[in-house]
Amino acid sequence: MANANPIPFPQSIKITLRRVRLDQGGYDSSGAYWGLGAPLYWACNDAGYDEYFRARGREAAKQRVRERFPGARFYPNSFA
Repeated sequence: MANANPIPFPQSIKITLRRVRLDQGGYDSSGAYWGLGAPLYWACNDAGYDEYFRARGREAAKQRVRERFPGARFYPNSFA
């Protein structure tokens, strides 16, 4: 799902990036259905950026965020 939020961000922003764990049926821990496929990631920050997307791994997820925010930095407590 793409972020439709039009808020402009500075080139260098700090992002929280987390892998959303799914069970064998494609549900997250709160019971939301996401389906099966590539790992699901959640990226957000305090300024309103909030996006769920699929990526092959953490580095691919970072690359996707950096396509939108080239100077993005990731909080050290972000985990996959």
